[in-house]
Amino acid sequence: MIHLRKSSVLISGIGGVGVEIAKNLILGGVRNVTIHDTKNTKWLDLSSQFYLTSEDIGRNRAAACFSRLTELNDSVQCELSTDELTEELVQKFDLTILTDAPHEKQLL
Repeated sequence: MIHLRKSSVLISGIGGVGVEIAKNLILGGVRNVTIHDTKNTKWLDLSSQFYLTSEDIGRNRAAACFSRLTELNDSVQCELSTDELTEELVQKFDLTILTDAPHEKQLL
């Protein structure tokens, strides 16, 4: 628990898997969780991403569900990033989780 409360995590790709990971880490009490996504919400996302609604179609997935995620645990600092994923951004975190990313991007 001590390591958990000191950790800083980047979750890139806030589809069905990414939002579930974000929810669990926020509820678990990670010190800092940054959610990142560059994709906009599509109809298909509504079947697996439970924080998105039909009103969010066309909006960035991370931005659309950010406020709902931050409400889960007020002791966790949540941040939002919608810019392209860079090496400089990734280096700021203890753990980076990539979902919805092609294998080539994961290797970078």
